[in-house]
Amino acid sequence: MADVAEVDWQSGDKSGLVSIGTHKLFVKIAGPTRKPGDPLVLVVTGLGSSISSWPSVVRGCSRFARILVYDRTGLGKSEKAPSPSPRTGEAIAQELSTLLKAMKLEPPYVLVTQSYGGVLGRLFLAQRPKDVVGLCLLDTNQERTYIERPIDDTLLGVMLNGIDYYEVSGMRKNHKLSDEDVAAMADGDGDDTEYVALETKDYASSADALAAYKQFDNRVLGDYPVSVVRGDTIRELNAILKAATEKGNGTEEQRAQVARVLKTFDSREEKLQREQLRLSSQSRYFYAGNSGHNVQVYQPNLVADEVRWILDTQPKSS
Repeated sequence: MADVAEVDWQSGDKSGLVSIGTHKLFVKIAGPTRKPGDPLVLVVTGLGSSISSWPSVVRGCSRFARILVYDRTGLGKSEKAPSPSPRTGEAIAQELSTLLKAMKLEPPYVLVTQSYGGVLGRLFLAQRPKDVVGLCLLDTNQERTYIERPIDDTLLGVMLNGIDYYEVSGMRKNHKLSDEDVAAMADGDGDDTEYVALETKDYASSADALAAYKQFDNRVLGDYPVSVVRGDTIRELNAILKAATEKGNGTEEQRAQVARVLKTFDSREEKLQREQLRLSSQSRYFYAGNSGHNVQVYQPNLVADEVRWILDTQPKSS
């Protein structure tokens, strides 16, 4: 893969490895030529996730906005760090700032975040509160998620042992990606195991770090628009538990633990998602019943529509 050095990232559809000093991150950027003051759309993926599931969103958004997607350190096509350090949310947010500086991409920014990317994106917002002019939150985790619905990735991994997640969850059948996009997903990931584990290890502490900023109480985005989209995650989790039970995965107590959490999951998730509306005085909520957790795969056009709304609903004084 070719390295990219002195490239004008403000125009044209481009991709490549960008140095952030210690190592290089893989990026893709598309959309119309960016003029001074135009918001740049930044995608922040979920825990341990590459950009391989985002091509349809990039294609949809690039019709009207410039959009950047990137693989974090050790994920997808990005390089590993020379010596792995803790992958805290604050370190990951700072890494994004370093990347943007290297690419000479100035604010303002609109963040599109999914799952744990919601925590990471809002930590970026905490570090750069004057540079973010909108948030699109796709079935995101927030600071209290791991407390309110404690199904950790280790337990979920036990349930999924030997089970095809894409098949059981319905994603393989119900996605809205092109054949080319599906092929890109299959080809998009490397051996991410090490960095998935590192991000998982710091999940709870990163959520606690976000809580300290009290963004809900402070209405951190003021009048800048926030879109909260909730997927039908409970459907996927119930399907996983059913398949795990039939296969005999985990102990009886582990399956019972998951079942107990799922009994109140939907009401808790609704509350957690709606709480994020407090980030701005100008926010809206959408229940994407045709989606699972990965809204960008099930309803990419919806994601593009929400980004367009954010761009069209900027405060007049901005």
